[in-house]
Amino acid sequence: SQYEYVRQDMSKHVKQFHQMVMQNPPLLKRLKSASDRDSFVKLIVQLGGEYGYSFTSKEVEVYIKENLLTLIRQFA
Repeated sequence: SQYEYVRQDMSKHVKQFHQMVMQNPPLLKRLKSASDRDSFVKLIVQLGGEYGYSFTSKEVEVYIKENLLTLIRQFA
């Protein structure tokens, strides 16, 4: 469906941002400084915007749920 296509496209932006973060130690350090999940999500949306990515906190939440184990290893 059209909605599913749009959702996949948005989560692709989150994934691209995630991949960029993994190549950018200062950015990774900023994200690791988030004190809880809410501030982590807000920071991702904010930093994503600064780097030209466009996604909502809801899309970030979905991405986190779908990639939880990987993210725990990278951000713990």
